[in-house]
Amino acid sequence: MEGPCHSCSPTPTSPRLPTLARQQQEMVEGLSDQGWHVSLTRGIHEAWKSHLYTDLTIKTHDQVIYAHKVILAAASPYFRAMLSAGLVEGDTQTLVLKDVSGEVLDTVLNFIYTGQATLTDANVQDVFTLADYFQIHALKKLCCYHLKKHLCVSTCLSVYEVAALHRCQDLADAALALAASQCLHLLTHSSFLTAQPDTLLTLLSQPSLNVESEEELIEGIVNWASEDPEERQQWLPPLLEKLDIGVLDQKIKFQWLSLLEEKNLFKENLISIFKRNKDALIYDDRPNLKFRYNSLEEVLLVMAGESNGRLLRNTECFAIGYTSWRCSIPDASQPSYCRPHQLQVLPTMEHARAYCAAATYNNCVYILGGLTSESFLASCECYDTENNCWRGLADLPVPVHGASATFLDGVLYLAGGKSAQRYHADLWAYDDQREAWVSRCPMFASRGHLGIASLNGSIYAVGGVSCVGDTSQILASCEKYDPGSDTWMPIAPLGQARAYLGLAVLQDRLYAVGGYDGSKWLSSVEVYNPFRDQWTSVSSMISARSSFGITVSRGRIYCLGGFSGGSNLNTVEKYNPRTNTWHCVQSMQLRRYGLVAATVNVPGLP
Repeated sequence: MEGPCHSCSPTPTSPRLPTLARQQQEMVEGLSDQGWHVSLTRGIHEAWKSHLYTDLTIKTHDQVIYAHKVILAAASPYFRAMLSAGLVEGDTQTLVLKDVSGEVLDTVLNFIYTGQATLTDANVQDVFTLADYFQIHALKKLCCYHLKKHLCVSTCLSVYEVAALHRCQDLADAALALAASQCLHLLTHSSFLTAQPDTLLTLLSQPSLNVESEEELIEGIVNWASEDPEERQQWLPPLLEKLDIGVLDQKIKFQWLSLLEEKNLFKENLISIFKRNKDALIYDDRPNLKFRYNSLEEVLLVMAGESNGRLLRNTECFAIGYTSWRCSIPDASQPSYCRPHQLQVLPTMEHARAYCAAATYNNCVYILGGLTSESFLASCECYDTENNCWRGLADLPVPVHGASATFLDGVLYLAGGKSAQRYHADLWAYDDQREAWVSRCPMFASRGHLGIASLNGSIYAVGGVSCVGDTSQILASCEKYDPGSDTWMPIAPLGQARAYLGLAVLQDRLYAVGGYDGSKWLSSVEVYNPFRDQWTSVSSMISARSSFGITVSRGRIYCLGGFSGGSNLNTVEKYNPRTNTWHCVQSMQLRRYGLVAATVNVPGLP
């Protein structure tokens, strides 16, 4: 473990005050009423309901609503700009919103005044749209949470469209994944017939659709186009291009062409699509074609770390059907009808490293920074499961180890870490278009070997180690980042300070697992409820461990490897939140610490 940080400069101290004066100053500065904001909010809400001192009239198409300019301006950049820029609305004290329902606006205003919103299946999408228009990011998060909790076959496509429109990528991904996994039922549901063409193109581009054959997809597309032949006929070629029609029998292809002609959906360019055969599909290099599997399986990966004094570049994999951890993964590079299911060897990283940051998105694992035996690393790599290869990313702005990473709405974030000079509070976001790291608002505290995770539209930074004066200090403090306002805010501290911990998200809760508190290695686990801002203890791991890998698979938390305080580990434990128990599962091949773990999807084993 790392010792005290000697790179930190002593903090300057102010001149010593006389004892009594200093005590009086501390008494005055330290007084606070933690419940005052609740009282103030209640008073402002009562003033709004009774129209006391309201100075703005909002006219919707069916209601007239009164509000306070200063409250709306404080809550919404939209209102702030409109009411303070000398526009007509500011001068006349009236705002006209013709396309807005008074009931929906009242829900939004009630959230502004109280922080609470009554969301239902009937109003949530309209509230979502208005919250995005008014740039009220906290309300958007609540809408995302409500929609995700109520996702089902009947709503998944409409939720995907709303989430994609409002740039809520995490919600869009969840809705699309449900649509793919329930595709057979979705094809016969009325919601499929009202989906937008771009939505169907995206759905059909997924590598895994739970259907028995391509014919079921063709039937769904034909039924969709038949709802409005004149408008939707133009979308048939690009939609059918997404299917593996070449695997169908020639007689069946002819029957489908005849049906299209019968329904007035036939176009000449459809003939070339239906004439393709299986061999053409195998060797065709069209970028839009996706090899499809009707099931995907979650597999566990561990990579990087140190073992017996040697830094590692290799990756180990464990999947259902494996009797042990292997350095191979199911082959996703060929469609299932081309040849029997096979395994492929996992390639090694370019750089051996330990204490790197890792994040997973779209079945790609991103490895960032870390350390070698000689230096800290700025290099970043990405493992693509579909192509079974590593590719490079832009280097980090600063070589660091002990940083942590997560994805939020499709954006990769990296926080904290330790460089050769100091611990960092920096937050960086990766810009895919520019292939560069962009600075965001730094954390309140400098932290290394912390936990970072995204939950309900926010990023949480938990625990870690920092430097106070010349001394390293293990942290219990935690904070939350809002990307909409680019700000951090403190949240409830951990019950026990911990660094080198694991942090996982499961069932809308954060789990802080294990770590090191400065004197002992921990097996204890705390769970955070974001709606109550509260940490509580749950069952401890079987073994104390720090610097381990952590990931979630099939509703369980997996903790892999690490350091127990006496030895390096290759053991693996999983946590069942329903029974609040830990179980030992198959151990890894190598003992390793300072590693990372990830869960990715691969084609299901036969």
